[in-house]
Amino acid sequence: MSDEQDLADGRQDRNDDLNTIQEDRSEPPRPQNRQNNMRQDRQRPPLHYRSTGSQRASRYSQLRRRQTNQTSRTNQTSQTNQTTPSLAGPREPDPNSTYVHPEYHDMNPDYGKTNEEPIWGLAKPLPRVVRPGMRRHDGGGTTSAYPTGQKGESEPVPELEATPDQGDEHGQTGRATSDPRVGANEDTTVHQEMSNADAPDRVSRPVEDEVTEDGSKPYGGEAEHFNKWSRVRHRLREPFAEWLGTTVAMLIGLCATLAISTGGGEAGNKLALYWAWGLAITVGIYIAGGVSGGHLNPAISICLWIYRGFPGRRCIYYVVAQIMGALTAGGLAYCIYRDSIFHSGSNSDSGITMGATGLGFYTEPLPYVRNVTAFFNEFVAAAILICTIFAMGDDSNAPPGAGMHSFIIGLLIFVLAIGFGYNTGGCFNPARDLGPRLVALMAGYGGSTFTERGGWWFWGAWLATISGALVGGAVYDIFIFIGGESPINYPRTRRRRSKLKKEAKWRRRLNLGRQRLPSIEEAIKELE
Repeated sequence: MSDEQDLADGRQDRNDDLNTIQEDRSEPPRPQNRQNNMRQDRQRPPLHYRSTGSQRASRYSQLRRRQTNQTSRTNQTSQTNQTTPSLAGPREPDPNSTYVHPEYHDMNPDYGKTNEEPIWGLAKPLPRVVRPGMRRHDGGGTTSAYPTGQKGESEPVPELEATPDQGDEHGQTGRATSDPRVGANEDTTVHQEMSNADAPDRVSRPVEDEVTEDGSKPYGGEAEHFNKWSRVRHRLREPFAEWLGTTVAMLIGLCATLAISTGGGEAGNKLALYWAWGLAITVGIYIAGGVSGGHLNPAISICLWIYRGFPGRRCIYYVVAQIMGALTAGGLAYCIYRDSIFHSGSNSDSGITMGATGLGFYTEPLPYVRNVTAFFNEFVAAAILICTIFAMGDDSNAPPGAGMHSFIIGLLIFVLAIGFGYNTGGCFNPARDLGPRLVALMAGYGGSTFTERGGWWFWGAWLATISGALVGGAVYDIFIFIGGESPINYPRTRRRRSKLKKEAKWRRRLNLGRQRLPSIEEAIKELE
């Protein structure tokens, strides 16, 4: 009797399921229901048709009860997460998601859009670009950027019948489909689809829009602006970010240096100073890394221009912004530590003079260190810095995981300061020396700030650092880098042709040796 009752119950459950399926077919399926059904189908074990009717009915009943319990537990969990307060903040289904108001996208159309231009940043791998020297013919002065994947980041495994990085018929991507908690809220799902770059009405493009030599878009409409300042910020957002990141980083480092210079052992030791500079650079990259790239250093910007296709005009803007940021940081540091500087200068017992605190602003070799030793000290340190940054930005090498670039670069500055900071003070950055040196000059330290050690501010802080950075980048590209955007990997004929074209261009501009132009043009045609 029990077997007949189980069989009847199984038939009744199947009839109910058939009715439910017919009702669902009459309505358009929702993305959430379709996703749950696909997941349940995968979890459902295959039916054994050779078993008896009672066994099939009992198994089917158990499966239905199990699915019902799982659904009820999911609903209870979602309700608990939405209603239960927590001292750690509101609980969200996805810790990486951000609440977006339903009307926010209408009022802020630029929110959620992907970067339309490549970012040569230190917070992630460097972009892959196609430079004119790589082409068989001139590319019209353009540089096309290819998106790069970031090694070290975890990506969800795509489900069956789902294509990664492409939208399905409901506008959901493979990343969204792989999360079982997606779709709990229809409004959130709709706006996540709106902010998704791979909308269903767009075609996946392997190449980003082209950028010109100055980094501007060759075509396309201008973004919507809400006021006059937003228009100014839109045009100067990258230099502003570079200025702000440099200001914060230099201010933390300079304040730590002045604290130790004026307070002696009471404020800390050299190791604490090195930690302050390393973590200061980390903070600066976090501030500006997603907008300008967080170079914070003219040597880095120049090397990226030469070896990685960073636009030349943008490089000039960055160098100016970095110098202005260092100048701002020097002025703020002087205002903060002015009282301590004058107190230490008047206190003869401590043995600290006004001249000693000048080294809290700028760098200078020790009195017994020879100039040639000081030069190669900065040269080697800058070469190691750029070589490591290029290795971390090379996606074909072994870059760190997401969010770790900035921290590791801070650790790199820390160890470089330990190894190379004693002889010269550890410049590693031309803007870090020039900006605060100008502040020291205006504060009354005298003209000797620019004449000490035969003009160390130029041949040490600028010449040694930039030349070492160029050599470090060349060494990495010669021995490791395989990308074609580096001039090291240009074809020999293309390199020769590029050199002749630049020579002809500057001869026309400067009106020097124009009689050689016909022979140069003939050589260019032969190479083409």
